[in-house]
Amino acid sequence: MNCPTPVAKRSEKTRRQIMSAFTRLVFARGFENVSVLDVVAEAGVARSTFYEHFSGKEDVLRACMSRFFAVIAKCVSSDMEPGELTRVLDHLWENRRLTDAIFSGAPRVILLRAHGEMIETHLRDMNQGKPVALPYRLAAIHLAEAQIALIENWLRGRAYCETAEMARALHKSSRASAAALLAR
Repeated sequence: MNCPTPVAKRSEKTRRQIMSAFTRLVFARGFENVSVLDVVAEAGVARSTFYEHFSGKEDVLRACMSRFFAVIAKCVSSDMEPGELTRVLDHLWENRRLTDAIFSGAPRVILLRAHGEMIETHLRDMNQGKPVALPYRLAAIHLAEAQIALIENWLRGRAYCETAEMARALHKSSRASAAALLAR
């Protein structure tokens, strides 16, 4: 039986502590106004400890959002709507007042890049080496931009629909777009 060691548990606790401190600071001040020194002070850890877990504040941002973006990225390759998608969208909707902190400026660029990388992995897996209409990277960038634009505009209230409707539309449009972009 593989039980986590006390060191692994402590390491994960420290990682969560840093991510929690980062999240509080970003939502209070904005990403651009938060430094690694701010995060270590808020988390109560040494700078060297921070760098044992993360390469910089961009890395913390990716880690904080990866569980949400991984579910969204799954839409491109899953025949069935990912079960967690509605829960992720519910969470984003409940916290929509924080949309600017995630979907503006540097955070948007960082998250789109990370999201595109996740989607690219899904595209490669689903296509299994067959010829493609576009390079994987370009198709992934297109899909990442489309998904985030849809979610962002919904969160900003530019058009309203129920979360379940949004989940279905996000899944169907992502899946159809992926199929079209990969077809030769």
